[in-house]
Amino acid sequence: MEETIIKLDNLTHLYRDNNDKEFPALDSVNLEIKKGEFVAIIGANGSGKSTLARHLNALLKPAKGTCLVAGMDTSDEKNLWNIRQTVGMVFQNPDNQIVAAVVEEDVAFGPENIGVPTEEIRPRVEAALKTVGMLDYAKHAPHLLSGGQKQRVAIAGTIVLEPACIVLDEPTAMLDPKGRKEIVSTISKLNKEKNITVIYITHYMTEALAADRVIVMNKGKIAFDGTPKEVFSHAKELKEFGLEAPLAAEVASELIAAGMKLDKEIITDEELVEALCPSN
Repeated sequence: MEETIIKLDNLTHLYRDNNDKEFPALDSVNLEIKKGEFVAIIGANGSGKSTLARHLNALLKPAKGTCLVAGMDTSDEKNLWNIRQTVGMVFQNPDNQIVAAVVEEDVAFGPENIGVPTEEIRPRVEAALKTVGMLDYAKHAPHLLSGGQKQRVAIAGTIVLEPACIVLDEPTAMLDPKGRKEIVSTISKLNKEKNITVIYITHYMTEALAADRVIVMNKGKIAFDGTPKEVFSHAKELKEFGLEAPLAAEVASELIAAGMKLDKEIITDEELVEALCPSN
């Protein structure tokens, strides 16, 4: 039986507006994530996806309900250290996570801080940089790197701590298409080769296609939860939530509505081309 690494039970988070009135940013959310899953969480601005991300390593605490990380309650102060060793966070601006003047020193900062023996640090730093394809830049200055390269260094600085789970909160929001592709490829590799649980918050629908499972947030609740094919086949509903399904899914949905007999789960350009122009 697969181990549950994240379990949310009626998780509620309240914010106060300018008039000091409370409203739920998360509204009784129930969710289980198994070890080794690659889960993408999507939603329009204000849907609650980033608030959810911050609960997963106890940056925020529930107003109601519970958030368990590997069985540890995030509301219990005694668990914070172990929770943050279990779940690593990567944010959208890598400059906020880079603290040293040389790439390898930056990646070594975390292990040094938590007391990893000196003789273990270099092999771990080299392994982390190799995993994200940045070993050749170990001696470089981070500020001279591209946005995508900086973000990969930030990811290396997280995985060097050997967390069981990584939460990435819109890590490609500041990157160009090439940088976005690099990060998605890196994260997919980490998930498949290292069996690291990945929770990937994004507003780019095409990035969510790389995940095993897609969760759609809307107004603080989970609106859809399924495989990319299952979720993106709801192109019309996603549009109502302020989201756009991948173009191929939208075109297929329109063609189906017009009477064409197509698979409702077409979500990639290749699948659409094959459906319209079969190779056989």
